[in-house]
Amino acid sequence: MAENIPAPMLTADDARKAMEVLLEQERILRYAESFGAYEALELGQAAIGLIPQFGEGYSITITREADGVRMFQWVDDSKGERNLLFADGKRHSALKAGHAGPWAQLEAVVAGDASQVWANVPEEVPACGAFPIRVGDEWVATIGVSGLMEGLDHEVIVRALEQVLGVAAPRWDAPVA
Repeated sequence: MAENIPAPMLTADDARKAMEVLLEQERILRYAESFGAYEALELGQAAIGLIPQFGEGYSITITREADGVRMFQWVDDSKGERNLLFADGKRHSALKAGHAGPWAQLEAVVAGDASQVWANVPEEVPACGAFPIRVGDEWVATIGVSGLMEGLDHEVIVRALEQVLGVAAPRWDAPVA
C-alpha cells in the first residue's frame, strides 16, 4: 500500500451497501440548472464553514471538468501542498471510475482483490474526498477535500452539498477510507 494509507476492513457486503448509498448520494446531490463560478464559491464557502464541526482543517478544490480549470481552491493554515496533491489524486480516481472517490476501492473489495487499489497513489487516490458535481446527468465539476481521516473528507462534501442544495442524502455505515 502506498503512502501509508490505512486499508479499511471492508467486507464485500459492506462495500456493496456503500456503493448503493454512494449511487443514491450521487443521484440526490445534483444541481438542477447550472453550476458556475458563483455556485463554486458558495459550495466552497459552505465546506469551509463546516470546519468547526470536524475540529480540524482541510483543503478544498473545485475543478471544472470541461477544461480542468480550478474554480475554487482553499487550504487551511494547518494543511499544505500534500493535501492538494491528494485531492487531485482523488479527483483522477473518481473521473476514471465515473463515480465519487472511493468507488474503485469499493469495486475492488466486491471483486475480492483490493491488493492493487492503492498502487497508483498519489496520481490516483481511490478514497473518500472527491465527488462529482452534476447538473442533471452531466458531470461538470469535481469537488475534492483532503486533510481528514476515516472517510470524513467525503462527509464534508456531502454536508456542504446538502446545505447549498437544500436536500438530505443517506449515509453508509461501512469503514470506507
